[in-house]
Parts: sequence; structure tokens; C-alpha cells
Amino acid sequence: MYDLVIIGAGPAGLTAGIYAGRAGLNAIILDAGQSGGTVNTAPLIENYPGIDKIPGTELMKSMTEQTKQYIEIREFTKVEYVECSIGSTFEIKTSDELISTRYVILATGTQYKTLPVEGVDEFTGRGVSYCAVCDGTFFIDQEVIVVGGGNSAATEALYLNRIGVKCSIVHRRDQLRCDAKLVSDIKKAGIKIYWNSELKSVKGNGRVEEAIIYNKKTGEETCLNVSGVFIAIGYNPNNDLAKKIDIMCDDLGYIETDKNMKTSIDGIYAAGDVTGSVKQIIVSAGQGAQAATRIQNLLL
Repeated sequence: MYDLVIIGAGPAGLTAGIYAGRAGLNAIILDAGQSGGTVNTAPLIENYPGIDKIPGTELMKSMTEQTKQYIEIREFTKVEYVECSIGSTFEIKTSDELISTRYVILATGTQYKTLPVEGVDEFTGRGVSYCAVCDGTFFIDQEVIVVGGGNSAATEALYLNRIGVKCSIVHRRDQLRCDAKLVSDIKKAGIKIYWNSELKSVKGNGRVEEAIIYNKKTGEETCLNVSGVFIAIGYNPNNDLAKKIDIMCDDLGYIETDKNMKTSIDGIYAAGDVTGSVKQIIVSAGQGAQAATRIQNLLL
């Protein structure tokens, strides 16, 4: 019997693990993939306090190694369901075993949104990408577009430009929605922006060769000769486990919590991007610390 099972090994889950382990709780972290979550795909992080600039993979590697000093992390372990058991405990079913625990933290994060656009699914992995740091080097000296206008899109575009990819941005509005510093950096880098435009289709012969964009104001379609399309339009919450046991979520599917990160079910907490909070590493880490500390106090 564990005191705490943390589902998800992103910033929220790892921080919760550090706090739980240091408090002496018998805890474990389970993650369906690699420790670090979507932060592993961040090309460069420039707003984490105390660290000027660091690639996402390096920050998460450091955080993972620190967490492993205190508790076990089981990567590539998919949780199939969580259910209430006898005596206010929970059963966690993975593909390999059944785990009993007194408390649960859902730190399952989010996944990239895609576009219902002709050619996007067909060419995913063959020119269509959701991760500049993963795939950017394949497009050095080639033309690509980044679709989106928020922090994610701006960061992706700046990274691609930095490594020598000829990058433009396609945004459906007439101004970017990212931080002012990123707007300034994009201007300095001379990155072209197609305003009021949407991706209409992606075409090619085996790999991406063209992207058709549509200008909503003029009604014009433009064919861009590109080798890559990077989609950076936001995220959907990974809330399947929560929905299976009727944990309350908001209209967008994010898990609702109180100030201590408790969900609508006693004993189950949530932390990180799956709660719909500001999608920043420091916020996720703070929520993980809050949830683990609350559970620690309840177990005293």
C-alpha cells in the first residue's frame, strides 16, 4: 500500500514526488511516456527563475534525476484506470499490475491540438510536426511555416530561425498573442508573418511540398512552397482518467480543484496543466508542491 501515487512525470508530478519523498511518504510516480512530459519538446526556456536559458530536455533531465533521489519513477507505464476501493483507498490499474494507494495526484498534463485540415494527418511525420526541437534540424536551409500566434508558436519560430531554418508564421489574427518580449524577438529576427490567415491544406508527394493558406480578410488563397508545417495552436487536457470516475471538469475539460489542488473526489488531487492553470513550468511545479504538502499534512 502506497501513501501516494502520482500519475504523470512532468514538472507538476516530479515536484510532487520531491516533496512527497522528502516528507517520508511511500510514493511512486507513473508515466505513460518519458519523464519530463511536453517540456521535453521546448526548444529553449528563458523564464524559469534562477536559470537564464536552458533547453527543455536539460531542465527536465535535471528535475528527473533530483526526484529519483527520493522516490521511484516508472516510465512507459500506462495507467488504465483509477477506482475507489475499500476504506477510502484507491486501486490503480496499469498494464502490468494493480497498485493500492491512500492518495492520488493526477498530473497528466495536456497534448498538442491538431487541425482538421486536409493533409495534416497524412503528412504528420513527413513534414508536418508539432515539435521544433524534435524535428527542426531536418529542415535547416529549407522553407517552413509555423501555424499559431501564442507563446508556443513564437518560441517554435524563433528556435527554427536560430538553427538556420527559413521560417514564417501563419496566424489567424492581426496581432500575435504571445509575450511582448517574444514579439520583439520575432521582429528583430525578421520572421515574416502572414496575418489574418489560416492553413487550408497541405500537399506533397510523399512529403510536404506545399501549404495552401487562406486570408480571411481578402478571401485570397496563397500557395507556399514549403518543406515543413509546424503546428503550435495550443493543447487539450489529458483528462481520460478523471472523466472515467466523474471528477468535475470545466467546459474545456480541465480538472477543477480547490486551493489545495483537491478534486471533487476526496483523496484525489490534480496539479499542472491538466488543471487549466497558466501553462508555465513554475506554476505546475508550485501546484505539485501544494498538492503533495496537503497530502503530507493529512497523513500526519
